[in-house]
Amino acid sequence: MLSSQPMGVPQRRCSSCGESYAEGVIFCPRDGTALPARSIDTGPDPYLGQVLRGEFRVDALIGAGAAGRVYRAHQLGIERSVALKIMHRDLAGNEGLRTRFQREARIAGSLCHPNLVNVLSLAEIQQDGLSIPFLALEYLDGLTLRSALLAQGALPAARAVHILLQIADALGEAHERGIVHRDLKPENSMLVRRGDDPDFVKVLDFGVARAEAGEYPAIATRAGAIFGSARYVAPECAAGGASTPASDVYALATLGYECLCGSPPFDGDNAIQVLLKQQTAAVPPLLQRDPNLPPALVRLLERNLSKSPSDRAQDARQFARELLAADSTLESTLARTRLGHALSTMVSANVHVKGSDHQLSSLSLPVPGPLPLAEPAHGSRRFSHRAFASPALIVLLCFLLGITAALGIAHRLGVFSSHPPKAGPP
Repeated sequence: MLSSQPMGVPQRRCSSCGESYAEGVIFCPRDGTALPARSIDTGPDPYLGQVLRGEFRVDALIGAGAAGRVYRAHQLGIERSVALKIMHRDLAGNEGLRTRFQREARIAGSLCHPNLVNVLSLAEIQQDGLSIPFLALEYLDGLTLRSALLAQGALPAARAVHILLQIADALGEAHERGIVHRDLKPENSMLVRRGDDPDFVKVLDFGVARAEAGEYPAIATRAGAIFGSARYVAPECAAGGASTPASDVYALATLGYECLCGSPPFDGDNAIQVLLKQQTAAVPPLLQRDPNLPPALVRLLERNLSKSPSDRAQDARQFARELLAADSTLESTLARTRLGHALSTMVSANVHVKGSDHQLSSLSLPVPGPLPLAEPAHGSRRFSHRAFASPALIVLLCFLLGITAALGIAHRLGVFSSHPPKAGPP
């Protein structure tokens, strides 16, 4: 919701909770999210009710972040709902910031994965001689993982694994392209319904992602800058170090920890306290918070919350493989993948699922196998052969009964009598 303060009052708005703070505040005191390094002007919305480029009718404001505002819009002609992310007007005049905004479109648009939000187009609108870029994105009707955690608290282990596997697979696609998300948190993971799966994940917001310089040479990030929400920042990043795929793995393990017990490993009165804990404090044992959690799953998450990046999975795909192996202990719960298979029965193979909507190329991933059948009881093999032959036996029995009945009728008619038939009257 937009602030009621008059236009021109300097503010910094948290992209997670929407609360506005004074210019000197760096992190949101409520949730630790890094606040945008700019002031947001508020006032009458310039886009609501407008039709942009003759194609997108802007219907409602659904969010605001450091770079722009997000609206629900209706795409005319195709007649579908889309999300529009429109850059803040006061940022659009800065060529460097415009390039960074367009970078998000290029990064997100270069990735193709079922669990990543789809980028539909990148365009610009003209307003008082100023070109303002905007993104058209897939519109998602669901709830964030944050909303699910607030509403339900800790999630069952099987549900948590199902969600984490999808996030890990989506991040793995980015890591293979040399892209680090750097802002993974519950607010950036949407749960939507796809078929009979109410927890199909869509990972959002690559707005602060880091791409390898070779692929995006014009994009640079300030050394020592801290990005993301303090509760999910890896220790090396909290100290101002470089972000790597292992940093995303730390955030992913933090999400898993929070899903299983309802709160992240580290919290504090302010973001600085949380960042210091990320660097120095030991991770509170998960089993102390919930002693009924699967030990293999607990060990995996705690190892990937290590202070040293080298002690964690080196990318999200490796984390996913290890998570699948740990999940084999959840035989009674059978968390489901989006293909509907049981995760507890795994085979190791180079994966290409024929007819599926996505390929995990060049990976030796454990993949879902067929559901196991119950062990046959003693003697059931012989019974199965009899069961297979029983239709033939029934036909033969019916045939014999038919012959018997026919012979009886013939005998009563004297067909088989030894006496010659009597002659008729003369």
